[in-house]
Amino acid sequence: MDNILANLQLLTSLAPTINIELIANGLLVGAIFALITYGMALVWGVMDIINVAQGAFVILGGYVSFYFVNAMFQIAPDTPRLLWIILSMPVAAVAVALFAHIVFKLVIERILDRDLFVALLATFGIELVMQQGMNQFFSAEERIIDAQLPTFAFMDYMVNIPGSRLLGASLGIVAAIFIVGLVRYSRFGRAIRATAQNVRAARIMGIDTNRVYAMTFALNGAICGIAGSIVAFVYVIHPFQGLVYTLRAFAIVILAGIGNVVGVIFAALGLGVYENYSGFILGPEFQDGMVFIIVPITLLVRAWIMRRKRQYLK
Repeated sequence: MDNILANLQLLTSLAPTINIELIANGLLVGAIFALITYGMALVWGVMDIINVAQGAFVILGGYVSFYFVNAMFQIAPDTPRLLWIILSMPVAAVAVALFAHIVFKLVIERILDRDLFVALLATFGIELVMQQGMNQFFSAEERIIDAQLPTFAFMDYMVNIPGSRLLGASLGIVAAIFIVGLVRYSRFGRAIRATAQNVRAARIMGIDTNRVYAMTFALNGAICGIAGSIVAFVYVIHPFQGLVYTLRAFAIVILAGIGNVVGVIFAALGLGVYENYSGFILGPEFQDGMVFIIVPITLLVRAWIMRRKRQYLK
């Protein structure tokens, strides 16, 4: 308790400039959360499936990126590592998208017409299988890609922003803009939106909804692959880390609402700032744990908002 009070005093009176660092780093991390969440919201909105295995797909993308960067750096050690990191993103996107398509054909396609509870159990089973598979293939050792980027210091070193977070947020924003543009303006994107709005009408109009579902799940895999590539050099990756990213994405979707891209962005940025403050005030060991607390809080807030809306409409 004394440590918590001391940290609060540090933020409020002794060194208030630390707030700038916490907010800036939180916003950068939130940009990565937004990318992961968009993929979950896409699957949820189009297929009415909550993909509990979302985080496992992210970690798988991180492993693909990790081994690609290490392999390429051994082949061409004189090439800047940053180049291989950037090139690993499309490689991870394609690899995880193909894996997601296989998972769709083996499992997801068989539960499309089942209730939400069945989908939760199925995707949770996929999560467990992927965790154990990655544990067997890659071991439980934590891995990280050394981006070899400096930490930028401001205000007499009171505000420090890691270059890896700046790079991760920048790449995440570029990827998100491309993906949102693909969904909004391409023919495939129009088919996705039509299927999400009314499956029966889409089928009458000649849209192969099963193919749309398969491509949507594969697109989500590609998004997870890109996000995993970013996570691999911003944080660390290990086989059992995925559930934390699933919970983050779930909380953001619940708070923002399905299909609300702007809401997802602001909710993700807010969660990033919330995590940073939680880790600073309570201690780094509680930072991930606070994600588990935000989920029931988010559900309660969402239920309160919906109740207020119903009362207003009456």
